[in-house]
Amino acid sequence: MTGRPALVPAPAPASPAGLAWGMTTSALTLPTVRLLVHSAVAGAGLAAVLTSAGFGVQAAATATDESWADVWLIDDASLADPEALAEAPALVSVGSVAWVSLLSELSAGGYAALPTDATPAELFAGVLGAAAGLAVLPPAQVGLTEPDEEEDFPEGDVALTPRERDVLGLLAEGLSNKRAARELGVSESTVKFHVQAIYSKLGVQSRTAAVTRGLQLGLVSI
Repeated sequence: MTGRPALVPAPAPASPAGLAWGMTTSALTLPTVRLLVHSAVAGAGLAAVLTSAGFGVQAAATATDESWADVWLIDDASLADPEALAEAPALVSVGSVAWVSLLSELSAGGYAALPTDATPAELFAGVLGAAAGLAVLPPAQVGLTEPDEEEDFPEGDVALTPRERDVLGLLAEGLSNKRAARELGVSESTVKFHVQAIYSKLGVQSRTAAVTRGLQLGLVSI
């Protein structure tokens, strides 16, 4: 056994009104959350959702803030200096699918990797799971934490169509095929077609590898 946290898929999206939250949290000691989110608007929204469910929330200016919290909630701004997260007891990321492979190496405890459009139910599950020492991922991302075998990348420039670039950008944000299809106004099968075309052109076999290769080639930014 590797000692890594067990993978626990996050629940399917549900409306806050459909959660029997008051029935479950009363018996729990909820973890405290340190907010390390670059966007003030996104941070305020996340804080409002968490505090409404009874979580204690701290707003920290930097990862070096010495105040204690059970879970650190981060966004893609932390990708610029992931080593600053080394002291985090548990991590929950909101943003890029690139976090899926990084968090297992960065976090000393549990972790969760959530898309930018995570529902309150997914956010609650991520925070509670990470605090409990588990790994929480949306179903579309389960299995992406294992390192890929060395890829045989194609030589020369890689040309993606405008639509393929759109799809790759949404993959980088951590969206599933279904959510990407909704965002683009196309069918899920169309998105799957574009994803396979992207894999073929980039010489990869997974979302994480596609985003990583896209970043290397300047085809996508985070």
